[in-house]
Amino acid sequence: MSEQSRRLYEAFGLVIESDIPLKELRPAAPGAVPDIRFLEHAIGRELPRREEGIVMDYHDPAGVVMAWPDVAAFRLVDKATVWVERYPGVPESYVAFPILGPIMAWMLNWREFFVIHASAIDINGKTIALMGDKLAGKSTTAAAFIRAGYPLITDDLLAITFDDHRNPVCHPAFPQLKLADDAAASIQVDGAEALPLVYEGFSKRQHKLAAMRTEAASLDCLVTLDRGGSDPGLFAFDTPAAIAAINRFSYMPRFSDAPWSQEEKARHFRACATLADKAQVARLQIPDDLARLHETVELVVSALDRIEP
Repeated sequence: MSEQSRRLYEAFGLVIESDIPLKELRPAAPGAVPDIRFLEHAIGRELPRREEGIVMDYHDPAGVVMAWPDVAAFRLVDKATVWVERYPGVPESYVAFPILGPIMAWMLNWREFFVIHASAIDINGKTIALMGDKLAGKSTTAAAFIRAGYPLITDDLLAITFDDHRNPVCHPAFPQLKLADDAAASIQVDGAEALPLVYEGFSKRQHKLAAMRTEAASLDCLVTLDRGGSDPGLFAFDTPAAIAAINRFSYMPRFSDAPWSQEEKARHFRACATLADKAQVARLQIPDDLARLHETVELVVSALDRIEP
């Protein structure tokens, strides 16, 4: 693809140029200088076969290689460049999934963002991050806040930097939310557009939101989601438990086989400790009944109102 026809987007406080359409992202201003480029380019080695499964090769001397057989392979050339090689006949829409997940997480971490697997919501100028395991209900809970009028900051990848005073700053992603159809039917968000499934059988579909917060935001509270119990509850962690929770849901441990340097490991631990110090970290108990999610929203809004700016 020619440079003139490449698409420019913005997300995570960065300008992203891509040969692959990333329709989830907001368009960047024409002529904006890209921070990261996704270029359709052969990765320079044989594409993995299906039986090899997902490939994460951190030791290739020409740059880290990640591959999803029958979708695409990626070579992370440097902090600003990713080569993308699609498997023959693969729709471009499939390739956005790894780009906006593990590939983007690696690139953000490489650029010294601290990345957490979380949804985040702006509540009256304060930010809560919803952390949890797969199927914990992060997006579903985020939808309940959005329905109540609180804008989304991110769904899935939470990109954080620290200002001169070591205060955490969240960088907004893009205005989409992944929801299972039953959750979307129960928690109807005004103005949200349900998009077609990327492929048949996928468990969730993207919902394009009418608006989101687009400015950088503080990070005031992080919670791990715990479904069950009769009533919503918020239970603060002590410092060691807070650091452990943040580490668990951050992205760097997901690449545990990567040859991280001692400096990178130290930076990661400092970020976990700083977040535990600067933000409140707690367990958020959520009743299973989706019809009662508004009670959780009310509890959290009240708790954030009591946090000093």
